[in-house]
Amino acid sequence: MKGKTVAKEDKDIHLKVIVNGKAVPLKADPDASLGSLVEEALDKAKVGDKSDLDRWVFTDANGQQLDKTRTLASFAFAHNAEIFLNLSAGVVG
Repeated sequence: MKGKTVAKEDKDIHLKVIVNGKAVPLKADPDASLGSLVEEALDKAKVGDKSDLDRWVFTDANGQQLDKTRTLASFAFAHNAEIFLNLSAGVVG
């Protein structure tokens, strides 16, 4: 195999996080928690107010909230899957 190099396999998970209508490409280790991506996604989307990161929630295309404590690998996301990051509406009660 002269002249051919074998690239290290990319095990990172690649996602498109939609923040305020803006698609932000992210990649992360499969063992990272989904919640660990909040600050990076907000930075890349140039969201100014990051004072309360816990108020941001991830949802899928169907609007189902995703558990931020789960690892990325546990979701079995497709390559470049789109997920949404929005401020939580809050709970009245």
